[in-house]
Amino acid sequence: MRNQVIALLTVAALFGAALAPAAAAADTADESIAVTVTQDDDVTVEVTRNGSTVENATVTVATVDGSYAGSGSYETDANGTVALPTPDERVNVTVTASDDGETAATTAELDPDFAVDVEQNRDVVVTVTRDDAAVENATVNVSTREANSDYDGTGSYETDANGTVVLPTPEDDEPVTLTVTDGETAELNVTLVDDIDVSAAQNDDGTVTVDVTRNDTAIEDANVSVSTDGNATYEGTGDYETDADGEVSLAAPSENVTVEVNASADDAADSTTLALEYVNQTAEDEEFDGVSAFVHYLLENGATGIGPEVSEYVTQNNPGNAPDDAGPPEDRGPDEDDEDETESDDEDDADEDETEEETEEETEDAETEDEEPEQDDDDDDDEADEDGESGPPDHANGNAKGR
Repeated sequence: MRNQVIALLTVAALFGAALAPAAAAADTADESIAVTVTQDDDVTVEVTRNGSTVENATVTVATVDGSYAGSGSYETDANGTVALPTPDERVNVTVTASDDGETAATTAELDPDFAVDVEQNRDVVVTVTRDDAAVENATVNVSTREANSDYDGTGSYETDANGTVVLPTPEDDEPVTLTVTDGETAELNVTLVDDIDVSAAQNDDGTVTVDVTRNDTAIEDANVSVSTDGNATYEGTGDYETDADGEVSLAAPSENVTVEVNASADDAADSTTLALEYVNQTAEDEEFDGVSAFVHYLLENGATGIGPEVSEYVTQNNPGNAPDDAGPPEDRGPDEDDEDETESDDEDDADEDETEEETEEETEDAETEDEEPEQDDDDDDDEADEDGESGPPDHANGNAKGR
């Protein structure tokens, strides 16, 4: 009996000794730390022990490949977390956490900024980018937030090589949620619209700019019709199509006029009315137009080296050259000196005109002589040799006028 008791005690002791290490191991496992890395809008590292956050744990971040501004050593805050910066490019990192002699490590792939943009022109275009580069094969899930909606654009899509997904324009305003996934997830709530908006504004120079948009996005090739109110006339009336910027440019009116602008695209339409004002050019504008016309005149007539002529034109036609008190008073007639100067100027002008006429006639006669056929008569040649003269012919009257 005594031997049986001793044996039982021995077995119990051995059994207890065998269980002790297992229990210690279980306690150690329960107290081991864990580290996780998540990336939504930001990169967050979390350190826990037994499901509870660990404050002041040491976190070390090192890159596996590439470079990363977030590499280094950190300590967890009261929530057991460390915030890391978003990388400039996709990078793999190893994150190691240690506390009270325990260590845990994990590897994570970090991505640059993930963005979702929606533009609504003729269709709805969803664009997914990361660090301003298109993201191909990202999943775009479209769901409506409207009860009993019949929008046929709901469903799941994948972005193309341009990072885009094209959705149909709704028949009515449609609030939707876009959930985009590509290693991380981004969610965007947006209201898609069916209506278009047209606006018109008159610029400082009198011209008019018409804009056609849908959901604040320019609509290309929208139809625009411009008409006047009443019997007024306006050069800008007619039909147009918007350019790539959703715009149409109209001429400045020659008088005050009210116009109606109608726009349509994809069975949607909008209109607006605008009162246009005639914009009178300033003296400076008119002076510039005069110089411009003079330059065009010179160039069209084959003139070269026109700088001096343009300079002289500007000097002679610049009203700013005269002093403010220039000219006689209204109650004063021309004095004797003015009359003498006027007569002298008239005589000079007459002399100049006569000289110019003589020069022009000499030039015309010279050109006429050059065009006349050469004389092959030997007698004429001999006569010229005997006279020994090389001047103008007798009929030129000695003054090259040909008279």
